[in-house]
This record gives sequence, C-alpha cells and structure tokens, in this order.
Amino acid sequence: MEKNVYAIIDGQAGSCGKGKVIGQFAMEEDVDVAISNCMPNAGHTFEQEKKKRLFRNIPVSAVNPRTKLFIGPGSIIDMDILEQEYEENKDILDGREIIVHPLVPIIEKRHIEIEKQRIKSGSTFKGCAACMSEKIMRDPNLTFFKEYKSIHADLNYHRKFHDAMNHSKKVLVEGSQGCDLSLDSIEHYPNVTSRTVSVSRMLSDSKIPPTKLNKTIMVIRTFPIRISNEVYDGSQIYSGDYGDSLEYMWDQINIGAHLGIYPTAVDEDLIAQFKEYAPRWNELTSVTHKERRIFDIDLKRLRENIEDNDPQELYLNFFEYLDESLFEVNGTYSGESNEDPLLGKYQRNYLDWLEEELKVPITMLGTGPDLNHYIDRRPYVKRMKEKN
Repeated sequence: MEKNVYAIIDGQAGSCGKGKVIGQFAMEEDVDVAISNCMPNAGHTFEQEKKKRLFRNIPVSAVNPRTKLFIGPGSIIDMDILEQEYEENKDILDGREIIVHPLVPIIEKRHIEIEKQRIKSGSTFKGCAACMSEKIMRDPNLTFFKEYKSIHADLNYHRKFHDAMNHSKKVLVEGSQGCDLSLDSIEHYPNVTSRTVSVSRMLSDSKIPPTKLNKTIMVIRTFPIRISNEVYDGSQIYSGDYGDSLEYMWDQINIGAHLGIYPTAVDEDLIAQFKEYAPRWNELTSVTHKERRIFDIDLKRLRENIEDNDPQELYLNFFEYLDESLFEVNGTYSGESNEDPLLGKYQRNYLDWLEEELKVPITMLGTGPDLNHYIDRRPYVKRMKEKN
C-alpha cells in the first residue's frame, strides 16, 4: 500500500500557526487531496501578501486551486459560520466542489445554550460538544448537512474519497486544535476540547488506514498559549494553566524580543525602561477575539505529545518572539559557518537545546504570519544528518 498521506498536527494547546503551515505545504508540495475534520470552535488563518483568510470547516488547502477538498465525518458544521467562511473566500471557492461526509451534523442554537449552561471550564461555547453528544446518542432531533452552493454531502462519499486518495501522490490530513487540548489530557482536563487530538484520531476521523501515513509534521511555538479567562458575556472562568510552566505578561515577551533575551529575565525595571521601544505584540483568538494567555514552553508535555504522535519534523512558529530583528524574515539557514548572519548565537543555542531535548529535527522557523515569513532550516538538518 502506497504511503502517500501526510499529517500536520498542533503539538501544543492550539494557535501554533497550523493554517500557515498547512497552506504552505499544500502549495509547495502541490497536494492532490486534502481532508479536514473541523468544528467551528477553532479557526485556521492563512495569510499571503497581506490578505488573511480564516478557515473553520473548509480545508485550508483550498489555497491551492488544484487540490481536491473533502470535509470528513469527524466534522461539525454551523451553517451561519460556514456560509460566512465561504463568502469571505469566494474568490477561491466559488463553483469549486467540496465533498462532505453525509453524517456531518449541524449545530443549532439549542447546542450553544446547552454548553453555556453546563460547561464551567474553558470553552468557546460554539455548541460543538453538545452537537457531538446528540450524534453519539443518535438523537432524532439532530440534522445533518446537505449542501451550500458547491459544498455538498454525498452518499457516495466513501468511494469518491478513497478513489481520490488511491490515485494521488500526496494526501494531506489537516489537524485542528492542539494535543494539549485533547479530551483525554490528564494534566489539563477539564480545561480541554470535546475530543481527542492526535494523529491516530485524525486518520480515524478521515477513514484513512494508518498504513498509508508517510510523514507527520508537528507545529509548535516558542511560547504556548491558552485561551482567555474572559468568556463571551464578559464573565470570568478558569481556562487552565499550561502544566507547571510560568505564565508571562505580554510585556515580558515583547521586551525579551527587543533585547534578545529570554522573557524570564525581564523584570519590572526592564519593562519600565524599554516598554516604549519594544514591539507591542499580543494575540487574540481567531474565534472569540479575546487576548490569549502566554506561557513558557513545557518540555514534559511536548515530549509526551511527540511520543503519542511520532512526528518526523517540527515546524517552530513565532520564532520572532526570541528576537524582534527576525520578524518577517525570509531566508535559508545552512549553518555552514558560525558567522551566518541569519541566526545569531542566542538563536542557534536555543535551537540546539530544543532539538536535544525533543530528539526531533526543527526544519522550519516561522517568523511572522505571512506564507513567506519563514527560515528554511532543512539544508542544515540534512547536513547534520549526513555528518552524523
């Protein structure tokens, strides 16, 4: 059986920049078929030449006009959100067939209200868990997706998807949310999402046999995030910490990037001295538009997520948070000389440390939101592999 399936998964708690990585892979590798199993509680952003696209159910790989698109049975659709998503990306979607599994359920207002009443931990309250619960219970009140313009459910889904997959060179399975949000996360439950997040689950939701998997790329970030403690109505909940990791203020991240030092070393005196000169970065979630909370990296959790998913490569985003001079940089790092101006000693030492801790090569460094904001480290990784 040909191993033509590639998986891209978020290795932390979401918002690691999967949308950028998926879109880049789909275009650079000219992916033939892409499948997603998403819910409206997560958004994936792709940006190219200052144009942002937000995808919630439709595969991000839609940015490649040649890629055949499928929405798998692990998906849940909110029709209002899907219609908005389609219309905002109409320039690349209009008239383009997207095939949906016929058992993808539709969120209704009652699902959202049930979650607001019952969920007291971190949640975007989009109705996903309540809707999935009804599917599991075979509730007769549940409705399933039929069609919207060129997006349609197909009773011959199985045959069409497997024929497309079996006649393709590259099939991409797009991950949603992050491993640390997994329903069965011992450290983070109940501040988690409504399903397991893993490559094995991605393949299962897509009805792809594991023997087809060729490679897994795990997307991570320098400083992981959690959602805000403030919810839709302005009230406060507890969305959970990040293991035992230290929570930072955004001023610490920004001044650390400005000075080229790790944010742990940024104290109140440095904040007062450099705040007006440092970048004013912060992040809002793509779904709730609330400010994210940001933490130090949790190596224990990351190692466990790597063990669970066995990635062959890591794509490290938000690398500019280590040094603002790298913001929006595009280049290739060969590492042939210690004087290579692209990465200084601080960045090289950080990468050497992280690779040694995780035992997985870091092949790409994201330096900003756009498709072309990255440092390609693959030549260096290849040279080190041949050397050893």
